[in-house]
Amino acid sequence: MRPLMKAKDIFFKCVSLFFFCISRIVRHSGHAPASFLITLFLLFQVFSGFAEPIPFIDGANSKSINADTVQGIIGQERWLLSLQTHAGKELFSIDHKNSPLYDFYLEKYSSPAQARWLESVMERADIYIDFIDDVISRNNVPPELLYLPVVESAYRPGAVSRSAAVGIWQFMKNSISPYEMRVDDWVDDRRDFWKSTEGAIAKLKYNYDILGGDWYLALAAYNCGLGRVQRTIRATGINDYWELSARGLLPSETIQYVPRFLAISKILTYRGRMGIATPWRDPYRWERLPLAYSVSLSRLCEVTGIPEDTLKKANPELRYDITPSGRGYYLKVPEGMGKIVEEAISRSKNDLMKFHFYQIKKGDTLYDLSRHYGVSVSMIQGYNKNINPSALSIGQKILVPALRDVPPYKGKAAAPREKVIDSPERYKGSHVVMSGDTLWSIARKYGTDPYNVAYHNGIQMDSVLTIGMQLRVPESDS
Repeated sequence: MRPLMKAKDIFFKCVSLFFFCISRIVRHSGHAPASFLITLFLLFQVFSGFAEPIPFIDGANSKSINADTVQGIIGQERWLLSLQTHAGKELFSIDHKNSPLYDFYLEKYSSPAQARWLESVMERADIYIDFIDDVISRNNVPPELLYLPVVESAYRPGAVSRSAAVGIWQFMKNSISPYEMRVDDWVDDRRDFWKSTEGAIAKLKYNYDILGGDWYLALAAYNCGLGRVQRTIRATGINDYWELSARGLLPSETIQYVPRFLAISKILTYRGRMGIATPWRDPYRWERLPLAYSVSLSRLCEVTGIPEDTLKKANPELRYDITPSGRGYYLKVPEGMGKIVEEAISRSKNDLMKFHFYQIKKGDTLYDLSRHYGVSVSMIQGYNKNINPSALSIGQKILVPALRDVPPYKGKAAAPREKVIDSPERYKGSHVVMSGDTLWSIARKYGTDPYNVAYHNGIQMDSVLTIGMQLRVPESDS
């Protein structure tokens, strides 16, 4: 409970309230002295200092707050709202200990250019932060952890580090097993904002518990590995992050990592004071639906009206436009859309996926089919449960997911036709390879055939096209 205020405190508050009420009355009556009285009221507040520290409500300033949280705070302590969100003392769950590196990063990210960068990062994070904020609150960990992905990945789900860490929380492939994440032909759960957030917070809590309740060491362990930090502590007998850093006993990146995070979290926790835009909107809420079979995201958006960009941002772990087959997969959709999606899938399940149909011919192998259609052998097996790769039957019909725009497979036994080489004079145009391009789709676009495109670019028919590659093509008539 709040301690009883002293008599002088009550006096100060009564006088300040008197000035405020008079100023409001005069202001609404249209008299000139209103601005003077308002100014007098504010000066009195400053010099009196309220005589006692203003109580701080947990959750008000220590993180980005959404409209629901604001309403809750107003309901508890309406008179505190403006002081805490605009002029209150800066308070943090993790002590922002000053150090030369902390000061360096605080100055760096306070510059106009870096402030604009931080603003763009938070715009990208916008659809994820309400969920992450809820996970943080539920686990009773520091609210500042909301800004750790800014340091890790700039909130880019597709981010890949030099050491092959992936996703907004930058998980290595060998560290995901305890957190119900998987990486296969269909998905990379390190990009799943739901699973990776729950995994990252669990990992940070575990580090914190193992390292004696020290968030600096827990963060250092998140960066360079728990084992590395434990070995360093055992070898030196030092269990203070700042001393280990000062002596150069931690990796250089880790020495920079914690001060950088602290500086960024300070700025973003109070980003409105730094001139960084803070959107006021209803919170983004998500729900997960278990899917028993594959659907195409683009087709699902067509029949439900969900914006395709929203659905793809919500499910960045998917490697393709389709969801996995043969195992439980949870599709994330905006809260309130679950029933609509379920009804659409139930009503149109045979129309939410595209396949190539192929009849096995002499000499065919699943490997050859997978190379032609741009899918893995395991994907083909996933849609054809009774298929035996080592004993294909001639005439057997199979389904192949239509992930690429390719012509029907002719089979090895198909008689090769004589190739007609186009004149080099035709190939004065240029095409930059984009995502999804194949020799077949490029040839069709420019009115030629894949063999000639390959021939005039000095590549093989089965060569891998890379995004950004420049190819010679027939010059467009337009």
